[in-house]
Amino acid sequence: MSSKVAIVYHSAGGNTKALAEAIASLLPESELYRMNEFDLRTLPDYEALIIGTYTWGNGELPAKSAALYKELEQLPIAHLKTGVFGTGETNYNHFCGAVDHFRDMLFAQSQLLVTLKIEQMYQESDLSRLKKFASLFQN
Repeated sequence: MSSKVAIVYHSAGGNTKALAEAIASLLPESELYRMNEFDLRTLPDYEALIIGTYTWGNGELPAKSAALYKELEQLPIAHLKTGVFGTGETNYNHFCGAVDHFRDMLFAQSQLLVTLKIEQMYQESDLSRLKKFASLFQN
């Protein structure tokens, strides 16, 4: 088994994509995928899976994220170290609610290491949090 990390994200406005790219830049062993481009059959090739999503509506998963969620829920992923990050707006009742949905499922199904919620576009002031998040996936 390799020490690779798969970073799989879904972004609508670009905030989650920018965050995924920033995290990938901190993890040289990572491979970055858009959610609709990731082949779940390659999961055995990875030690870790990091999922990034934005939140839709009042704390819901966007359709593409919901599809991945449902598929992951059915797979044997107990061996995987996992993390989830997302972007959202704090003025909603369920800030980054999609992160919470993935967190709960990954906590039950895998070796969840960390979650990260960022207000809209990540800022320079968030960089220490990004580094701490990424450090948990480094050997």
